[in-house]
Amino acid sequence: MLGLSVAACGSDEESSATTTAAAVTTPAAESTAASTADTTAGNGELTGLALAQARVDEFSKTVTDLGLTEKVAAPKGLKVAYVQCSVPVCESIRLGIAEAVDAIGGTLEIFTTQDTADTVQAAFEAAVQSNPDMVLTSGNPRAWFETSLAELNDKNIPVVAWSMPEPYQAPGIAANLVTGDDYYFNGVLMADYVTAKTEGKANALFLNIPQFPVLGLEAEGFKAEMAAVCPDCKVTSLDFTVDQLIAGEHISAALSEFQKDPSINFLVTGFGDMLLGMPDALKGIDVAVPAISQAGTPANYQLIADGSLQVADVGLPTGLLGWRAIDAGLRAIAGQSPGEFASRPLTTIDGHPDINIAGVPLAILEKGDVADPTGAWPAIEGYQDLFTALWILG
Repeated sequence: MLGLSVAACGSDEESSATTTAAAVTTPAAESTAASTADTTAGNGELTGLALAQARVDEFSKTVTDLGLTEKVAAPKGLKVAYVQCSVPVCESIRLGIAEAVDAIGGTLEIFTTQDTADTVQAAFEAAVQSNPDMVLTSGNPRAWFETSLAELNDKNIPVVAWSMPEPYQAPGIAANLVTGDDYYFNGVLMADYVTAKTEGKANALFLNIPQFPVLGLEAEGFKAEMAAVCPDCKVTSLDFTVDQLIAGEHISAALSEFQKDPSINFLVTGFGDMLLGMPDALKGIDVAVPAISQAGTPANYQLIADGSLQVADVGLPTGLLGWRAIDAGLRAIAGQSPGEFASRPLTTIDGHPDINIAGVPLAILEKGDVADPTGAWPAIEGYQDLFTALWILG
């Protein structure tokens, strides 16, 4: 079975029954995504290929600062509940959470789900009954845990989330650490990378699973940015359900597209695991094109290191995200802001104010950017010590 690794775990169950792998091929300028003017607003005089290259350059830089300065109390003995989705990336984030909980002398209880409405609801109900000091969760639709969220709010138990298609500070949520706007911007960055690497001559194949709401936003960002910076480029989109992905149908569909159109010169996927198994399949039909994904795992980093199809990933630092979640929960308990962060250059996009402002670093990773491809991308070396320096241990 294919290992499914999605940074957003919640999906729309109704869409899983109706989404099909139908190809939609258009010039990028005819994309059905948001206004192309939105992607260039507030970015000076840069447009087109110059803007794409500037964003690639900016987000190829190494981040060294957490962006947090205010200390916060970390009382010993805190009980942390993590409602954990079933895919591997959530387990990788759990490792970071567990390290941070150990650092404050707390306890961690895991409530697993199968990423369905009933299992998420049951996990949240159990988490509420455990009477924790904070609850962490990874991107399930709000409707699936609305009742439990209200109970937690009534008890003043903070809920910290990530990968919800909502703002940084959404109603009832102490902090949403990877926002809907972040996912939109992931798509923008992938479009910029494709445009820069093809010098504005892209014919891209984009594979995605829009039943995950945040991946739908990512697709919007990709298509809008391609239309803005590479209007003469071509984009073919293939959408799949999770079941189709597990069955490997995305691979056979991609092979068919490459055979129909040998001029395709870039492969883009909504997240990293969609590329696993693809290199060998493409070798079988003598196709060699570069590929980019987002939220890759060590398996993707190894592909990049080996020069096997994948050349880049828009990275998600899973370990750091786990520590940042604990930090945001501590600040909520103390009545502090989850953190104010300055916008990175070239992140001004009309209608998307919450891009990269939640304190989770973002970077385009290429060969050599991950020192150890077998482990998670740290984003900031020594982030554990940087967090503990801010925590006043009880």
